[in-house]
Amino acid sequence: MKTTAEIRVDDRKAALTAVLQSKEFTRAPALAKLLKYLCEKTFEGRVHEIKEFSIATEVYGRSENFGEKRDSVVRVEMSRLRKRLVNYYGDEGIGQALRIVIPAGTYAPEFEPTATAVAMPPDLPAAPPSPRGKYALITATAASILLVAAVAVIVLRAPRPATTPNSQARTSIDRDSGVGFAVPHPIRILAGSSTDKSVDRFGVEWAGDRYFAGGEQNRWEFGGKEMGVPVRTIRYAPDQLYFRSFRFGNFSYRIPLPEGKYDLRLYFSEVIFLPTEFGDGVENRRIFDVLMNGQPLLSSFDIAADAGGANTAIIRAFSNVSPVNGYLTLDFRPILSGAWLNAIELIPNNTGRPRPIRIFTRNANFTDHAGSLWELDRYYSGGRQISDGEIVGGTPDPELFLSQRYGNFSYRFPVPSGRYALRLLFAETFFGPHNRGKGGPGSRIFNVASGGVILLHNFEIFKEAGERRSIEKVFHGLVPNAQGQIEVAFEPVVQYAVVNALELTSER
Repeated sequence: MKTTAEIRVDDRKAALTAVLQSKEFTRAPALAKLLKYLCEKTFEGRVHEIKEFSIATEVYGRSENFGEKRDSVVRVEMSRLRKRLVNYYGDEGIGQALRIVIPAGTYAPEFEPTATAVAMPPDLPAAPPSPRGKYALITATAASILLVAAVAVIVLRAPRPATTPNSQARTSIDRDSGVGFAVPHPIRILAGSSTDKSVDRFGVEWAGDRYFAGGEQNRWEFGGKEMGVPVRTIRYAPDQLYFRSFRFGNFSYRIPLPEGKYDLRLYFSEVIFLPTEFGDGVENRRIFDVLMNGQPLLSSFDIAADAGGANTAIIRAFSNVSPVNGYLTLDFRPILSGAWLNAIELIPNNTGRPRPIRIFTRNANFTDHAGSLWELDRYYSGGRQISDGEIVGGTPDPELFLSQRYGNFSYRFPVPSGRYALRLLFAETFFGPHNRGKGGPGSRIFNVASGGVILLHNFEIFKEAGERRSIEKVFHGLVPNAQGQIEVAFEPVVQYAVVNALELTSER
């Protein structure tokens, strides 16, 4: 699927014109004005100027004294705009080739090609409502209404599963049915979730549990007593949503996929077995195998051992994944205790290389001057995020330095095997003669390490770059550990460690 930057400006302008001339938007001139402003900034390559302050002053005529904490007009109107766009593409704009989307947490519009189906699947199920309840039958009409809101045109209908007399195992798909799609698209499934659609903190939609056979949904037994979902805070979780439900036991997934290459991510966390009061861990309490299309993917997998403890996310990433005969099959086979899964993510990627990871230490996405997307802060544990609003020099993208993560913290990036380049962006906006913290050389010193190797020793941003000046450090040849993670740790020596942005790109 093409990115916004790869779609011609003329096509993007045509998509905007179609929206502005629709009945949905001619009835809402204020929202039309807002959308036009956002899109024109994007067409002109001035995405970095799309900020809450500029929208408030340039679109809504607020004064230079506008304060986002006192006046929520921009956030309120952006929410209304997103909803109206969904309504438009679910009705008048259903046949448009491009869809304008404004992801939650950002104000910059994106342009997405819409998918069309060539082979309507006879049976493609929705998520079941509960472990012991009946499957909801979704008619083709109801399903199409739901999917129009998400700009898909695949008809869904779930068959009633057959129940075997000797097992409570359930299935969510007719395993002999054929399913086809015209265009590869992301598939994200929250294992065990009965909610048809959930939206994470990044504005990304996740489907409820589907395509499975066997296992138990959000329940397990301990000492003969049936237990539900423990509510824990999961370290290194991009979003706690991914770990609020699970599938447990001996189970499999048979996911319909169009031909192509995909990036696969499997999400796990051990929340049942917990450390003892004496500090003993929970290794060797749950072990299982994972097979993909009948071949070993994870052998004798121990969630807690890979994650480094209980209540800690471990995300295993794999690249160049392909379906076999239109399906990707994942089998979870218990060895010790039941197998466990929290979520599945499949992203189309025919490049043959893992997708770059670019992290912006702020609760918003950002597109830089080269058109690269930097995403909301994630994959971290520890530290605190702060935005001080200081403008730095020496960079074409000063917005990347408006916020930072500081303290004693680390990032764990889930990546496929290979070699990677790590790029770290810094700026000293607190210490220095003209900054709030005063001081200068020696005011902030810290180390950066990865895989037990010191990348930066006694690093001083001020000493190397001065105050309010950007500096970047690039490291090559990093490889993931045996658990499929590249961990980057920031360790204070004097005052807090700090980073503004991180980029991890494949070198293979």
